[in-house]
Amino acid sequence: MASTGDDQRREQELRNARNEKTGLERLMEQKQSICRENQNKIDRLKEVKNNLEMQKANAKRQHKLLKEYAQSGDDFIEWTGKTRDKAEAKFEDFIVPQYDAYVDRIDEILDAVCDEITRLQNDNLQLNGDIFGLISAINSLINKIRTLCN
Repeated sequence: MASTGDDQRREQELRNARNEKTGLERLMEQKQSICRENQNKIDRLKEVKNNLEMQKANAKRQHKLLKEYAQSGDDFIEWTGKTRDKAEAKFEDFIVPQYDAYVDRIDEILDAVCDEITRLQNDNLQLNGDIFGLISAINSLINKIRTLCN
């Protein structure tokens, strides 16, 4: 027969194990919540990335067309004089390079979006590893609680 001291010790161990299990479950829920929030951010960032990729493709296409237009001079045949020369120079020296800069800026933003997606994915991988560790610890505590209840 177990003594009262043994029963009290077992009850205390049981309370401690249950409290520890509850704490680990709360921590696991917090990590799962962060994981879900990160996934929602990743999903939104992927939409942004797709949109930026389309904008970049359109800007590159427009840049190419403008560059060809500026370099061909065919559309300026009917127009002559200093004003024509200024307009053609402005077009080739200012508008075409601005589109090039625009494409470069889209690239920079795309890179930043991709970096953030990767950072969030890596955070989720770490969180999932933590969650699996917590599940293992909770499983061990469940076993300990069962044995203390026998």
